[in-house]
Amino acid sequence: MIKGTELGSNWLNIVSWTSQKSQETAPPAPTPAPRRYRCRLDTATDVRREMQRIYRESRSQMISVDHASKWANMLSLIVRAIETTEIERRLDAIEARG
Repeated sequence: MIKGTELGSNWLNIVSWTSQKSQETAPPAPTPAPRRYRCRLDTATDVRREMQRIYRESRSQMISVDHASKWANMLSLIVRAIETTEIERRLDAIEARG
C-alpha cells in the first residue's frame, strides 16, 4: 500500500521532471564541415607554386610557422614522388627502345 507521503514525493518528482524538460532548449545546430582546400599537385611546378603560397601566408602571419613547416615538408615528399615517377617513366621509355 502506498502511503500519502510516498505518493506526494513521487508526484513532485514527476512535476519537477516535466518542468525541467520544458525548460530545455533545442540542441545546437551542427557546425558545417570546413571546406576542403583543393589545389593541383600533379607536377613539380604545381607543388612549387603551392610552396610559394604557403611561404607568403607564413610571412604575412596568416598561418603559423609550425603549420607552414609541416605543409612544406609534406610538399617536399610529394615533389620527390613526382620526380621518382618521372624518372621511372623515362627509364621505361629508354628500355623499350633498346
